[in-house]
Amino acid sequence: MKTRLALVFIHGLLGFDRLRLGPVTLDYFRGVRQCLADLPVDCYFPRLQPAATVERRARRLVEFLDPLGSRPRCLIGHSRGGIDARYVAAKADPSRLVRHVTTIGTPHRGTPLADWFQRYGGALFRPLVAELTTEACQRFNRAVPDREDIPYVSYAGSRPLAEMPLWYRPWTRLIARAAGDNDAQVPVSSACWGQACHVVRADHLELIGWSLGRADPAIERPFDHLRFYRHIAEQMLDNVDGSQRSPCSTTKHTMITKYSDREM
Repeated sequence: MKTRLALVFIHGLLGFDRLRLGPVTLDYFRGVRQCLADLPVDCYFPRLQPAATVERRARRLVEFLDPLGSRPRCLIGHSRGGIDARYVAAKADPSRLVRHVTTIGTPHRGTPLADWFQRYGGALFRPLVAELTTEACQRFNRAVPDREDIPYVSYAGSRPLAEMPLWYRPWTRLIARAAGDNDAQVPVSSACWGQACHVVRADHLELIGWSLGRADPAIERPFDHLRFYRHIAEQMLDNVDGSQRSPCSTTKHTMITKYSDREM
């Protein structure tokens, strides 16, 4: 019997796997566990240290992955979690069990928002964003090159200012002035990474199923994140084969496409 693929979903900065507030249970990747239950994959949602360094979070992630044994696994990281995924694939996977890395709204080249907080945020915020500044991510990219034997695929969120909730708009403006289109936390130019980048109509939290704006079908709010994750899982099932390399792993230039969730 063929070994089932393990999909490992990695939360971002200040994130969690599952949070219980009295009778209410909140999943960081909202509803994704249930949405993929009928597919021939096993989904895992590790809890990493919410505000630790990349190296510490990576050690925790490796500890979580070790009991999976020799099973092939795909890493799917949201925001800061995408950087953790890249680190583990490149630096902490000697048996080459990671077969695919997907990043979602990840600041691969940093974000102007982190630069701003590093400059003006005070002692409370500076340690949180220290590894997400433009300069820090440049150092990370030099020190942690992508593997040649697996594909890296990225998804970037983007909404125009008028579609953002009011409390997102100051951040959206700040990032737009420095780097253009963005999801209110990460610019598209930073989130695009790897062999293919897909730009979807969503803000940063919509990418994991949390919409803080008023529902409006005309602007595709809320973003259909469950269809989005189903699409990602089905693509991995189609493309990941433990017996051979993915054909797209040899592509050197990022292909960027834009589409709505209705096209998935």
